[in-house]
Amino acid sequence: MRIRIDGTRAEVIDALFRLRLHFTVVSVSRLYPDRARHSHWRIYLTTTPRRGR
Repeated sequence: MRIRIDGTRAEVIDALFRLRLHFTVVSVSRLYPDRARHSHWRIYLTTTPRRGR
C-alpha cells in the first residue's frame, strides 16, 4: 500500500512513527515541501500489513 502524509514537519514525523506501529514500512521517500502551504511538507510511504494482526 502506498500512503501519502502531509502536514507540518512535526505532524509528518509523528504520523510516520504511529504508522510504524501498525504497518511494516518498506520504503520512505524524502521529505518534499508543499507548494501551496510553505510550512507544510509531504512524504510517501510504501507499507505492508504487519503479520499476526
